[in-house]
Amino acid sequence: MNETEVRALLQEHRHQKIESYLKQQKAIKASELATLLNVSIDTVRRDLEVLEKKGFLKRVHGGAVLKQNKDNVLNKIFNEREVNHLEGKREVASLAIELIEEGQAIALNGGTTTIEIAKVLVEKFKRLTIITNDLRILSILGANKDFNIILTGGFYNPEEFTLYGKQCEDILSSFNIDIAFITVNGLSLEHGLTDFRMHEVGVIQTILSRTKYKVVVADSSKFETSSYITICPLKDIDLIVTDSTLPLNTAEEYSRQNIRVLSPN
Repeated sequence: MNETEVRALLQEHRHQKIESYLKQQKAIKASELATLLNVSIDTVRRDLEVLEKKGFLKRVHGGAVLKQNKDNVLNKIFNEREVNHLEGKREVASLAIELIEEGQAIALNGGTTTIEIAKVLVEKFKRLTIITNDLRILSILGANKDFNIILTGGFYNPEEFTLYGKQCEDILSSFNIDIAFITVNGLSLEHGLTDFRMHEVGVIQTILSRTKYKVVVADSSKFETSSYITICPLKDIDLIVTDSTLPLNTAEEYSRQNIRVLSPN
């Protein structure tokens, strides 16, 4: 076997590994693939380009996601998710802050919708204690000097700008939280709250375990979609806040299942 044939065989072997991994995990970062395959980032990028041309995956900033049908969530890395459904997220944020009272202790997990909530909190409130694992939220909240802001410790996720891990969860476990606003990748009656961000799942579960009033904030595109990690059933949540474009039949079905949904409708 000559050198060209060996390279082709190795490439095919890598492609099989990437396809197998993505079928299980739905999304992966290029840096994780480089470690998994023991190759350079440039080699990974070339492999992803080939597989994208074959129609197996879609390249996104920092990695790739499995191509899915319209009934599933496209597990997008932060920079792409940030601009999607922005108006809906702002609508959710404006409605969610009506649940807050001055002086409360609030938790915001990492996510694009909670970033919009943070922006409104700075404008509308004077005295709050806010706990977060999101560095972008920390930066936004810092504009209000009267806020008591607590940033968890932990490992840093540069793709999501968040902190995670046992240290993060241990710090969260030491607080009694009045109200938490949780953002997730998908929610459905069958699968409950789900997410592809494996590092964020433990953070969310810890926040929920320490919170009196648990609120999921999700634009209408998240409804009846699911990702591959289950966080908890919907019955464990007190309220879901969404935007005005949620279909009426979806809202009615959730109501029949005793799941409370609040929207501007």
